[in-house]
Amino acid sequence: MKVLNFGSLNIDHVYNMPHFTEPKETQSSLSYMRNLGGKGLNQSIALAKAGAETYHAGRIGADGEVFRTYLESYGVHTDWLETSEHSVTGHAIIETCEGENRIILYGGANQEIGKELIDRVLEHFGAGDVLLVQNEISGMAYLLNKAHSKDMKIVFNTAPMNEKVFSYPLECVDTFIVNEVEGRALAESDSDDPSMIIEDLRRKYPGKELILTAGTDGAWYSSGEEFFHQDAFPVIAVDTTAAGDTFTGYFLAMKLLGKTPQEAMAMAARASSMTVQKAGAAQSIPSLEELL
Repeated sequence: MKVLNFGSLNIDHVYNMPHFTEPKETQSSLSYMRNLGGKGLNQSIALAKAGAETYHAGRIGADGEVFRTYLESYGVHTDWLETSEHSVTGHAIIETCEGENRIILYGGANQEIGKELIDRVLEHFGAGDVLLVQNEISGMAYLLNKAHSKDMKIVFNTAPMNEKVFSYPLECVDTFIVNEVEGRALAESDSDDPSMIIEDLRRKYPGKELILTAGTDGAWYSSGEEFFHQDAFPVIAVDTTAAGDTFTGYFLAMKLLGKTPQEAMAMAARASSMTVQKAGAAQSIPSLEELL
């Protein structure tokens, strides 16, 4: 069984700030880092570090060839990572302050995912293989329909959550992975309480596997009659940038390696707690050896 992550790759420009910048305010940052990121990249590396055979498909600009080497250094297959002739690599402007972050995305080559590329890639995958997607690339509706027609298992991390998500064929999705903000929007819930949001998701998407993460409040799992809460591991957060991506990659990898949902959720929570104790995105994700 193979995992195909058809996902985004972004150059992250990270500024550590005294406080989050207000409208009309100019302030100096405390420090600056340039990292390789994007939800797609982070989740592929989390999958690979957790021991899953991972393939990454997507597009980069001519300025992004370093992504190919970086992914391969962690054992991720890059056979279907293409270079755009028209766009720069996607990038993000990230403010961090006291362990929290604010992020501005520019899609770049991530928004050049079309039918031809999707068809070429999915020729190599079939029934039983897993497609992992986020909401940072173009061509999503076609990609979900095409993968579903090939009987692939589809895992959708609906981040960033926006109105476009509701235009996708969500009936094709097998597993939704969301945080409390994304879950509230996806469920069209009136509650800010994560325990109520997961109940609203269960009502709106019966029969789907649902994972809702809520930071220090832990995470919830639902699939059929199985429903439980996973506690968070208490740590002092330095940077939460890749916490959700770590959780997604580790949860999925553990399931593919035969772990029960309870075991997979616990491992994912532990991995996320290690990620937030380091600055940066992909480089802060622990290996399975470190985790154990």
